[in-house]
Amino acid sequence: MSNSVYNVRKPSYPRISSSIRGALPQFKIRALLVHQEEGPLTELKFVLEGQGIETSRVRTCAEAEAALTRPEPPLLIFTDAVLADGTWADVLKLAEKEPLAQSVIVVSRHVDIPLYLDALESGASDFIVPPFRVAEVAYVVEGALRRSWVAPARASA
Repeated sequence: MSNSVYNVRKPSYPRISSSIRGALPQFKIRALLVHQEEGPLTELKFVLEGQGIETSRVRTCAEAEAALTRPEPPLLIFTDAVLADGTWADVLKLAEKEPLAQSVIVVSRHVDIPLYLDALESGASDFIVPPFRVAEVAYVVEGALRRSWVAPARASA
């Protein structure tokens, strides 16, 4: 399949814009990577860290739940579609329970249109597949952060 199939968005900048970084300067942007095997999300980790985003990794939904209740939870969650003890949908439900709005981005190893549509319709912020190009990841991150900061706190709902 050609790159044009999943490169729907055409970002015009190589790094997260200064407007996003400047919006909440007191916060460090943290991302949680939920995946059980080495592979595409390991590559994604290097791209995110190159953008100045702090990353941590867990392997299961249970570990993700514990990570989301820490004093400084992540704003972004990148999750494999399938995990040892659940799926991306379980990770999305965990994020929705937290008072701080968190964006969940589903990561698939290949283009999967039904999964893509299901994830977005269920509330995921975005859906990405490798290879992880810096500009594309920056575009996804910026969109996810905008939605997180604009979304009302779930605890007040």
